[in-house]
Amino acid sequence: MKNRKAREPPSMAETETYWKSLWGEEARHNERAEWVRREQERKVSHMDWMPIQIMEITSYLSKAHNWKSPGNDQIQIYWLEAFPATYRHIKKNFNAIIEEPEKAPDWLTTGITYLIPKSGNSKEVRNYRPITRLTTMYKNLTGIIAKRISTHFEEQSLLPAEQNGVTLKVKVARIS
Repeated sequence: MKNRKAREPPSMAETETYWKSLWGEEARHNERAEWVRREQERKVSHMDWMPIQIMEITSYLSKAHNWKSPGNDQIQIYWLEAFPATYRHIKKNFNAIIEEPEKAPDWLTTGITYLIPKSGNSKEVRNYRPITRLTTMYKNLTGIIAKRISTHFEEQSLLPAEQNGVTLKVKVARIS
């Protein structure tokens, strides 16, 4: 990717107003849509939850990029892979977070967002795209959950064929 510099970036106030209008307001959806009714009537097996296992952690780490930019935790995948003695502690803490999400540490779900200029007038906020560096531990946890959901979707034939090849992304909501 080519680095672009903003010659005249928008003000902080303009930026906050723009992004709050996109992300800060609750979305309303048509709960009476035909497809919603069809899906509610569909017979789908419940996805039972099982505690996270060490092999899921090792599987995620083996596929992750060793030197991708970490978030606030400043942990590189390389170092997690180098110290498998930590896996039992990671497993214990991931399962505790799933059992009681309100006890998750703030750093786990805190990311650093950068606004990268796209083409066009750098003074206009809409000409930026946000990139958020999430913590390595958050990516590890949500990667394991996403893999489980993806497997369940495949087993239950819940995604139409047109959706094959799309990576499922999971966002864990922080409970306040």
